[in-house]
Amino acid sequence: MKIKVTPEGREGVWNIEKEEAIKAVNNYKDKMIHNFIHNFIPGGPAVIGADWQKDSVIETINESERIAVLTGSSLKHNMNHALAVIVKNSLYMFDIGDVKESDLEIAI
Repeated sequence: MKIKVTPEGREGVWNIEKEEAIKAVNNYKDKMIHNFIHNFIPGGPAVIGADWQKDSVIETINESERIAVLTGSSLKHNMNHALAVIVKNSLYMFDIGDVKESDLEIAI
């Protein structure tokens, strides 16, 4: 399955619509999806990791303000997790597998 994206502007960062992100989550082979949450809390930032059920990931995607898929060297800035979801002041970094640029259908 190709993931439909548009260029974000930075190398390896691709905008993705909510529906496409949900398809990618549903296509992920494992039942649970690892996630790191980067929160900005009083006293400083915190990163918390956990495995989530797909329903919880989809709920977060539906609440999101912005979603991106990362490939190549951009993955290192997202804890090597390919799906970045922003909700309010939190960044959710979901591991949906090893996504390469060849896995993408890039629209301009």
